[in-house]
Amino acid sequence: MLAEPKAVLWDFDGTLVDTEPIWDETQDEMLAERGVAFTAEHRSLMRGSSSMVTAEIMAELFGEGTSVQEVFDEVHARMVARLTAELLWMPGARELMEDLDRHGVPCAIVTASFSIIMDAVRTRLPHNVRYIVTSDVVANAKPHPEPYQTAADLLRVDPRDTVALEDSIPGATSALAAGSVVVAVAPEVTHAPHPRLRAAEGLEGLTWADLAQTWRELKEHA
Repeated sequence: MLAEPKAVLWDFDGTLVDTEPIWDETQDEMLAERGVAFTAEHRSLMRGSSSMVTAEIMAELFGEGTSVQEVFDEVHARMVARLTAELLWMPGARELMEDLDRHGVPCAIVTASFSIIMDAVRTRLPHNVRYIVTSDVVANAKPHPEPYQTAADLLRVDPRDTVALEDSIPGATSALAAGSVVVAVAPEVTHAPHPRLRAAEGLEGLTWADLAQTWRELKEHA
Protein backbone atom coordinates (compact mmCIF):
# COMPACT_ATOMS: atom_id res chain seq x y z
CA MET A 1 0.00 0.00 0.00
CA LEU A 2 1.33 3.43 -0.94
CA ALA A 3 2.17 5.88 1.83
CA GLU A 4 -0.29 8.75 2.25
CA PRO A 5 -0.24 12.08 4.08
CA LYS A 6 -2.10 12.06 7.38
CA ALA A 7 -3.97 15.36 7.03
CA VAL A 8 -4.75 18.26 4.72
CA LEU A 9 -4.36 21.80 6.04
CA TRP A 10 -6.40 24.51 4.33
CA ASP A 11 -5.93 28.23 4.13
CA PHE A 12 -9.34 29.93 4.33
CA ASP A 13 -9.46 33.29 2.51
CA GLY A 14 -9.02 32.80 -1.22
CA THR A 15 -8.37 29.07 -0.91
CA LEU A 16 -11.41 27.42 0.68
CA VAL A 17 -13.85 30.33 0.49
CA ASP A 18 -13.90 33.22 -1.99
CA THR A 19 -13.62 35.98 0.58
CA GLU A 20 -10.83 38.01 -1.03
CA PRO A 21 -13.23 40.12 -3.16
CA ILE A 22 -15.40 40.70 -0.07
CA TRP A 23 -12.41 41.88 1.97
CA ASP A 24 -11.37 44.16 -0.92
CA GLU A 25 -14.87 45.60 -1.36
CA THR A 26 -15.32 46.16 2.37
CA GLN A 27 -11.95 47.87 2.78
CA ASP A 28 -12.35 49.93 -0.41
CA GLU A 29 -15.79 51.04 0.76
CA MET A 30 -14.37 52.30 4.04
CA LEU A 31 -11.50 54.05 2.25
CA ALA A 32 -13.82 55.70 -0.27
CA GLU A 33 -15.99 57.04 2.55
CA ARG A 34 -12.90 58.87 3.78
CA GLY A 35 -11.59 59.92 0.38
CA VAL A 36 -8.46 57.72 0.29
CA ALA A 37 -7.40 54.58 -1.58
CA PHE A 38 -4.95 51.69 -1.48
CA THR A 39 -1.95 51.57 -3.76
CA ALA A 40 -0.77 48.40 -5.52
CA GLU A 41 2.01 48.22 -2.92
CA HIS A 42 -0.53 48.26 -0.09
CA ARG A 43 -2.47 45.38 -1.65
CA SER A 44 0.71 43.37 -2.13
CA LEU A 45 1.64 43.82 1.53
CA MET A 46 -1.82 42.76 2.69
CA ARG A 47 -2.36 39.56 0.72
CA GLY A 48 -2.13 36.61 3.07
CA SER A 49 -1.17 38.79 6.03
CA SER A 50 -3.00 39.16 9.31
CA SER A 51 -6.05 41.43 9.21
CA MET A 52 -4.35 43.48 11.93
CA VAL A 53 -1.68 44.39 9.37
CA THR A 54 -4.45 45.63 7.07
CA ALA A 55 -5.98 47.63 9.91
CA GLU A 56 -2.61 49.25 10.59
CA ILE A 57 -2.25 50.26 6.94
CA MET A 58 -5.79 51.64 6.82
CA ALA A 59 -5.42 53.55 10.07
CA GLU A 60 -2.28 55.20 8.70
CA LEU A 61 -4.15 56.19 5.52
CA PHE A 62 -7.06 57.57 7.54
CA GLY A 63 -4.68 59.86 9.38
CA GLU A 64 -4.15 61.08 12.91
CA GLY A 65 -6.94 60.38 15.36
CA THR A 66 -7.88 56.98 13.94
CA SER A 67 -6.79 54.00 16.03
CA VAL A 68 -5.86 50.64 14.57
CA GLN A 69 -8.38 48.94 16.87
CA GLU A 70 -11.22 51.16 15.61
CA VAL A 71 -10.42 50.25 12.01
CA PHE A 72 -10.06 46.57 12.85
CA ASP A 73 -13.43 46.51 14.64
CA GLU A 74 -15.25 48.30 11.80
CA VAL A 75 -13.79 46.09 9.07
CA HIS A 76 -14.71 42.94 10.98
CA ALA A 77 -18.21 44.08 11.84
CA ARG A 78 -18.88 44.70 8.14
CA MET A 79 -17.25 41.39 7.13
CA VAL A 80 -19.25 39.36 9.64
CA ALA A 81 -22.47 40.89 8.33
CA ARG A 82 -21.57 39.96 4.75
CA LEU A 83 -20.31 36.46 5.50
CA THR A 84 -23.34 35.69 7.63
CA ALA A 85 -25.51 36.53 4.63
CA GLU A 86 -23.52 34.55 2.05
CA LEU A 87 -20.57 32.16 1.90
CA LEU A 88 -19.05 31.56 -1.53
CA TRP A 89 -16.82 28.50 -1.96
CA MET A 90 -13.82 28.63 -4.25
CA PRO A 91 -14.31 26.57 -7.43
CA GLY A 92 -13.53 22.94 -6.67
CA ALA A 93 -13.23 23.46 -2.90
CA ARG A 94 -16.38 21.63 -1.85
CA GLU A 95 -15.74 18.77 -4.25
CA LEU A 96 -12.21 18.26 -2.94
CA MET A 97 -13.39 18.49 0.66
CA GLU A 98 -16.07 15.86 -0.05
CA ASP A 99 -13.44 13.59 -1.61
CA LEU A 100 -11.24 13.99 1.47
CA ASP A 101 -14.22 13.17 3.66
CA ARG A 102 -14.96 10.00 1.68
CA HIS A 103 -11.39 8.86 2.32
CA GLY A 104 -11.51 9.78 6.01
CA VAL A 105 -8.82 12.46 5.70
CA PRO A 106 -8.83 14.88 8.66
CA CYS A 107 -8.56 18.58 7.84
CA ALA A 108 -7.77 21.80 9.66
CA ILE A 109 -8.05 25.42 8.61
CA VAL A 110 -5.02 27.66 9.12
CA THR A 111 -5.99 31.25 8.49
CA ALA A 112 -4.69 34.78 8.79
CA SER A 113 -8.24 35.81 9.72
CA PHE A 114 -9.23 36.31 13.35
CA SER A 115 -11.67 34.24 15.41
CA ILE A 116 -14.47 36.77 14.97
CA ILE A 117 -14.57 35.88 11.25
CA MET A 118 -14.33 32.13 11.70
CA ASP A 119 -16.97 32.13 14.44
CA ALA A 120 -19.38 33.64 11.91
CA VAL A 121 -18.89 30.78 9.42
CA ARG A 122 -17.98 27.83 11.65
CA THR A 123 -21.37 26.09 11.47
CA ARG A 124 -21.27 26.08 7.66
CA LEU A 125 -17.87 24.45 7.34
CA PRO A 126 -17.54 20.76 6.34
CA HIS A 127 -17.61 18.43 9.32
CA ASN A 128 -14.18 16.97 8.53
CA VAL A 129 -12.66 20.35 9.45
CA ARG A 130 -11.61 19.32 12.94
CA TYR A 131 -9.69 22.41 14.03
CA ILE A 132 -9.35 26.07 13.07
CA VAL A 133 -6.15 28.00 13.80
CA THR A 134 -6.65 31.76 13.56
CA SER A 135 -4.12 34.58 13.84
CA ASP A 136 -5.30 35.54 17.30
CA VAL A 137 -4.68 32.10 18.85
CA VAL A 138 -0.97 31.99 17.99
CA ALA A 139 1.89 34.18 19.11
CA ASN A 140 3.25 34.47 15.57
CA ALA A 141 1.01 34.72 12.48
CA LYS A 142 1.91 33.70 8.92
CA PRO A 143 4.59 33.71 7.47
CA HIS A 144 5.94 32.27 10.74
CA PRO A 145 5.62 28.45 10.90
CA GLU A 146 3.70 28.49 14.19
CA PRO A 147 0.15 28.47 12.68
CA TYR A 148 0.79 25.34 10.61
CA GLN A 149 2.77 23.66 13.38
CA THR A 150 -0.13 24.36 15.74
CA ALA A 151 -2.65 22.78 13.34
CA ALA A 152 -0.50 19.68 12.98
CA ASP A 153 -0.10 19.44 16.75
CA LEU A 154 -3.87 19.66 17.23
CA LEU A 155 -4.37 16.86 14.71
CA ARG A 156 -1.53 14.90 16.37
CA VAL A 157 0.43 14.52 13.16
CA ASP A 158 3.89 15.52 12.02
CA PRO A 159 3.72 18.59 9.72
CA ARG A 160 5.90 16.62 7.31
CA ASP A 161 2.96 14.23 6.91
CA THR A 162 0.58 16.96 5.76
CA VAL A 163 -0.35 18.74 2.55
CA ALA A 164 -1.12 22.45 2.85
CA LEU A 165 -3.33 24.26 0.34
CA GLU A 166 -2.39 27.93 0.06
CA ASP A 167 -3.01 30.92 -2.20
CA SER A 168 -0.56 33.47 -0.77
CA ILE A 169 3.18 33.86 -0.37
CA PRO A 170 3.03 34.41 3.44
CA GLY A 171 0.81 31.33 3.79
CA ALA A 172 3.02 29.11 1.65
CA THR A 173 6.09 30.39 3.51
CA SER A 174 4.48 29.48 6.82
CA ALA A 175 3.52 25.96 5.72
CA LEU A 176 6.89 25.24 4.14
CA ALA A 177 8.72 26.43 7.24
CA ALA A 178 6.60 24.06 9.33
CA GLY A 179 7.57 21.15 7.06
CA SER A 180 4.42 20.63 4.98
CA VAL A 181 4.24 19.87 1.29
CA VAL A 182 2.46 22.86 -0.26
CA VAL A 183 0.11 22.99 -3.21
CA ALA A 184 -0.18 26.63 -4.31
CA VAL A 185 -3.65 27.11 -5.78
CA ALA A 186 -3.63 30.74 -6.95
CA PRO A 187 -2.03 30.75 -10.43
CA GLU A 188 -1.80 34.54 -10.43
CA VAL A 189 0.63 34.42 -7.48
CA THR A 190 4.27 33.69 -8.32
CA HIS A 191 6.08 31.74 -5.60
CA ALA A 192 9.81 31.36 -5.24
CA PRO A 193 10.89 27.83 -6.24
CA HIS A 194 10.94 25.35 -3.37
CA PRO A 195 11.38 21.56 -3.50
CA ARG A 196 8.24 21.01 -1.41
CA LEU A 197 5.98 23.40 -3.33
CA ARG A 198 3.97 22.65 -6.44
CA ALA A 199 1.74 25.14 -8.24
CA ALA A 200 -1.75 24.22 -9.44
CA GLU A 201 -4.28 26.06 -11.57
CA GLY A 202 -6.75 26.14 -8.69
CA LEU A 203 -8.71 23.46 -6.85
CA GLU A 204 -10.98 22.38 -9.68
CA GLY A 205 -10.29 18.78 -10.63
CA LEU A 206 -7.91 18.18 -7.70
CA THR A 207 -8.53 14.94 -5.80
CA TRP A 208 -7.22 13.21 -2.71
CA ALA A 209 -5.25 10.91 -5.02
CA ASP A 210 -3.58 13.96 -6.61
CA LEU A 211 -2.61 15.43 -3.24
CA ALA A 212 -1.29 12.09 -1.99
CA GLN A 213 0.80 11.61 -5.12
CA THR A 214 2.22 15.13 -4.86
CA TRP A 215 3.11 14.49 -1.23
CA ARG A 216 4.89 11.24 -2.09
CA GLU A 217 6.90 12.99 -4.79
CA LEU A 218 7.94 16.01 -2.70
CA LYS A 219 8.06 14.85 0.93
CA GLU A 220 11.64 13.61 0.70
CA HIS A 221 12.73 17.26 0.69
CA ALA A 222 11.33 17.90 4.15
